[in-house]
Amino acid sequence: MNIESLKLFKEVASRRSISKVADSTHFSQPAISQQIKRLEEYLGYALFTRSNKGVQLTEAGVVVNRYANSIILAYENMLEDLSVIEDSFNIIRLNCTPIIANYALPCTVYSINNSNKMNTTTPLKMELYTNHSEEVEINIANGTFDLGIVISKPNHKYLTADLLATDTIIPVIAAKYKLDQNVTVKELVQEDLILPSDRFRIRESIRNWFLEVGYELDNLKISSNMDEIESIKSTVVKGYGVTFLPYLTIKKELYTEQLRRIHVEGFELYYDIYLIYNENRLHEASFREFIKMFKSRARKTFC
Repeated sequence: MNIESLKLFKEVASRRSISKVADSTHFSQPAISQQIKRLEEYLGYALFTRSNKGVQLTEAGVVVNRYANSIILAYENMLEDLSVIEDSFNIIRLNCTPIIANYALPCTVYSINNSNKMNTTTPLKMELYTNHSEEVEINIANGTFDLGIVISKPNHKYLTADLLATDTIIPVIAAKYKLDQNVTVKELVQEDLILPSDRFRIRESIRNWFLEVGYELDNLKISSNMDEIESIKSTVVKGYGVTFLPYLTIKKELYTEQLRRIHVEGFELYYDIYLIYNENRLHEASFREFIKMFKSRARKTFC
């Protein structure tokens, strides 16, 4: 299979237009169509349906699109590893959920990449990539990345999971939002809720808590479901509602008093953070050594 064809397929799938991809690359429309045709012939399935409105993925196209990123990234990782064979360092690729990548790990990665006191036999260079927990598990299972960090214990049975840390989920509002510091559940459910989307595993914890106190989350006043933690914070800071976020993500705003914690009767939620990896990598002494070092550093340097 030609990787260039797969890359073009991914671009066309994303933009739903061959002409738009042609405008932004050095390929002509006929050349892109030919590459897609070759990929379809190789796989034995039609990947797009074409109409005046552009192109749409077929059922087979949806399947290929699901795996295309991992295949492309694995190929690029291979080329990068080949290019550094003669260099004096190893590349460790870490795939993390956004909560950890953006709010907990930057200090850890900086500490490791800039330390001259590593106990590893070969100097290391860490690269950090972000996906949601389900995608991280898939990427670790298929070997696209070396290590992953996810929220809650992984579902994939072939992955080894080591507990790194436990954090709390906190109900917060804007500093000047008109709501008492201590509220009942009945008072809470009258407010507009701004929540992380279903892509975040903490959403399920929030849903389960509401079920325990007698409320279906989907029947409440949810004004927004958002894919970005920063977007949630910005919306809440402006006074548009109540949210529930990990302490890791909001400790700065709590300290600067942009956000205010509220205490909801019976609300006490925690979530676990796991380091995950393929068990078959443990036969590599350098990998075992790195995991031991990384867990020690992470527990000390989470931002």
